[in-house]
Amino acid sequence: MMWQSVRTKLTIVYLLLILFAMELIGAYFIQSLNRYFVDNYTKTITHEAQLLANVVGLPLSLGPAHSKHNLHSILQPISEISGATVYILDKDGIVIGTSGNPYITGQKRVDPEVTGALLGLKTEEIAVNPQNGQRYLYLAVPIRIHSRIKGAVELVAPMNSIYHSISRVIIIFATGTLLALVLTAVLAGIIARTITGPITAITRTARALAGGDFDQVVEIYSNDEIGELGATFNMLTRRLKQSLLSTEQEKRRLQAVMSTMSDGVIATNGHGNILLINPAAMHYLQVDQSIIGNKLSDLLPEVFTRESAQIVEVHTRFLAISIMALYPKERSNRIVSEELDAEFEEKNGHVYVMRDVTEETILEASRKRFVADVSHELRTPLTTIKSYGEALLEGAVEDVELAKNFLQVINRETDRMIRLIRDLLQLSRFDSGYEVLRKEVISTEELVQRLAERFALIVFQSEVQFITEVEENALVQVDRDRIDQVLDNIVSNSLKYTPKHGTISIQAEVDSYPEHVVLTLKDTGSGIPAQELPHIFDRFYRVDKARSRQLGGTGLGLSIAREIIQAHGGTIDVHSEFGKGTRVVITLPRYEGDRE
Repeated sequence: MMWQSVRTKLTIVYLLLILFAMELIGAYFIQSLNRYFVDNYTKTITHEAQLLANVVGLPLSLGPAHSKHNLHSILQPISEISGATVYILDKDGIVIGTSGNPYITGQKRVDPEVTGALLGLKTEEIAVNPQNGQRYLYLAVPIRIHSRIKGAVELVAPMNSIYHSISRVIIIFATGTLLALVLTAVLAGIIARTITGPITAITRTARALAGGDFDQVVEIYSNDEIGELGATFNMLTRRLKQSLLSTEQEKRRLQAVMSTMSDGVIATNGHGNILLINPAAMHYLQVDQSIIGNKLSDLLPEVFTRESAQIVEVHTRFLAISIMALYPKERSNRIVSEELDAEFEEKNGHVYVMRDVTEETILEASRKRFVADVSHELRTPLTTIKSYGEALLEGAVEDVELAKNFLQVINRETDRMIRLIRDLLQLSRFDSGYEVLRKEVISTEELVQRLAERFALIVFQSEVQFITEVEENALVQVDRDRIDQVLDNIVSNSLKYTPKHGTISIQAEVDSYPEHVVLTLKDTGSGIPAQELPHIFDRFYRVDKARSRQLGGTGLGLSIAREIIQAHGGTIDVHSEFGKGTRVVITLPRYEGDRE
């Protein structure tokens, strides 16, 4: 953590800058110093060599014997003063005199410097002696007599003192550089602290803000850029606090709206992961909050499968896709998907809105079926009336008996249409809430007795046994005519499908909890197939369509009966077993008061 602080980084930067500057200056200084010492030393040795070449020129011209004696006396003092080894060579490169080892006199030197000097050039080179590893300056100048080269002077000067002096200067410079770095480090730390102190305070405040504490304030010590940064940070803190409060309020409002929505809402990111799901959507999909973060594509196949769902409609609407699916089979939902703009993601997310359209689907299907059924029911009698009317117009009226039969058919079909229209009007009044019940208090015994009296003759003619039983007489507050209509419809249906010598019974009893009256009508007729039972209360629904029409039924009787019973706050259920008979159970609230 220490190496990641701004103060440490600033200190290191200062040190590196100073070090770089010192190294740059040092390199230039040392290079210049080295060149200065070497150049001065080279000039000195060159001057001595040139002077020596002028001095030894005269003895060399007097002859070898004379020159050898004179050379020794000249070379020895110069060698002691300069510390260099001096070689005097003739024009063939043979050593004729030296201040060094006298045994090399008469030997030929083949150094490149000597060769250059014998050609009339001044040559020099700094090289390392392989015998002792020391650096030496090898310098040779030609000896000219009357513009003719008579030999050469070579000096081999050690440079240890020169480089020793340079090394001492480098050590002094390095010591100064190190001291400067230490002082710079101290000053850099102080300067960095003055810069990073306010930044550290702002950082602490920012951490507190990240933890939810919006009461923190940065203290401002100066009016410079850092002070302006602190003031701006304080202003940002206030605005952030206001924005978060506003966002939290909007979030609570959104959560309240989402929680109370009847439509399911699911939001996903660009990768299809669920970000949000409201209670309605969880109810539709039978999931909980744990699915947040999972992919929606992993969830949907488990819900919308071939066994549990059926795709009904798919269409494109702008950027939305609307899908109506049955989920499960008895429910119908519409899913609308809308694309969301995602500025910081590669792909856009989506919002899916699930709406339960079961009632709409059922009502639409019922409307279509109702229109088709009404059209069918009206078309048959109208076609019959038209056909018989045309026959009468074409001459059948001349035959009195035939005309009478035709008119009876027309009258019968007209009555059928009247009954159909009457039933439709009654259902319409129940649907719109305009049907008014004229309730009165009546006993169950009276209801059953009146029913038996109304059907006494019909039962006798049908050779069917009609049994009534009132286990406990109770009062109900009902619309007498409407309840009679329900009972008449049920008994009429039983008579239609109960064969001769069969039995029809009605039983009245009281159920104690909750206290209500139960009317049970049973017959020993042909019964209703199990697959037909869920639909017997549907409008225009007939179990045996051909026979029902022959017997004058409209297919609306049980629908009207259910509407009447439900309007009284009761229930009606049908239980049947094909081939063994049918049982209709009607419950009505019991009247607890006294009969007026």
